[in-house]
Amino acid sequence: MKSQKYNLTKRAIEEFGTPQKRTYYRDSQVRGLYLDITPKGIRSFYVRRMSGGRPDKLFIGRFPDISIEQARARAMSFHADLSVGHSQAEEKRDLNSELSLSELFELYLERHMLKSRKTGPAMKKNFDNWLSHWKDRKLSSISRESVEILHAQLAKERGKYTANRALQLLSAIYNKATLWKLWKNDNPVRGITKFSEFSRERVLREDEIGSFFRCLNEEPRDQFYDFIMLLILTGQRKGNVLAMRWQDIDLTAKTWTIPGELMKNGQTMTIALTEMEIGILARRLNSKTNDFVFPSIGKRGYYIEPKRRWKELLSRAKIVDFHIHDLRRTLASYMANSGANVALIQSALNHKDLRTTLKVYAKVARRAELEAREKAHELMLSSRMTA
Repeated sequence: MKSQKYNLTKRAIEEFGTPQKRTYYRDSQVRGLYLDITPKGIRSFYVRRMSGGRPDKLFIGRFPDISIEQARARAMSFHADLSVGHSQAEEKRDLNSELSLSELFELYLERHMLKSRKTGPAMKKNFDNWLSHWKDRKLSSISRESVEILHAQLAKERGKYTANRALQLLSAIYNKATLWKLWKNDNPVRGITKFSEFSRERVLREDEIGSFFRCLNEEPRDQFYDFIMLLILTGQRKGNVLAMRWQDIDLTAKTWTIPGELMKNGQTMTIALTEMEIGILARRLNSKTNDFVFPSIGKRGYYIEPKRRWKELLSRAKIVDFHIHDLRRTLASYMANSGANVALIQSALNHKDLRTTLKVYAKVARRAELEAREKAHELMLSSRMTA
């Protein structure tokens, strides 16, 4: 670097020619500040100073985007911070090497989710749906305030449940970053209160079940009809029924084995099939086109959730606020009504948490309690009338 110093003014900088090799012009007013001009004519401001026996250098910006006055102010700020042990250059290097949210999420999938769980692809889809607009942001740029705003926005646009799940995902990503020593600051999700949630207890009521099956029976015997029937008959999750494979079906032994990698709790499950279920599968076998019971020419190779036809079915049956997943709970409810005990229902639906089964069982118990009280009322009132 040239030892000569220059009074760097706007006019002087503009009049410097384009050199054949990189040339430096030191500022005469602020120590360490200099102008770097490349053979392509690019003019950039830097500030340099020795700190702890080694040079500390900071890129300030390019001229004319940054004026000489702004460059001098930044250079003086650099010196002031360095005097109290704070290096802006080191801070900038750390920021440049810092992971973006998408980079951390990919590590989260690879090192955590995909190792032991089948929910990795679903988690990727959730990240894309909820957090993709933050994917290029550095971890330190995501503040607690911005997370709170996102939480409220998701609740307004997609519901409180989705907002809470997005919050949990973001928190889990940062927690793993801390564990893996990739993040040393606070988790921006910490301290944010989740919205209250209430678990669904919706099942097809006695006054709805007849209408439901009557309208379903009006449907052609196609994929939609068979899918809905197998859902409510087997009580399995829609994802498992949609992705049902012929290699897992044994029509002779009358069983359906769901591999552990496809199950939510990771445990292989073998389901004994009823004659009605066998009949549906035997009919589907006649139109087999690939390895899936519900084939599709789409990317996945199997049928996707039929949202439009489901909505139309419910409309004809005059049933409101009923989700496809509620069919699973409906089977559990009718099993309880038939006298099946809690353990049997838990096994049939492969509930890992007994509390999930008990919620359904408790509802049936409340109905039985209500009927018993009504009978007691009748007895008491009839006694009063005859007295």
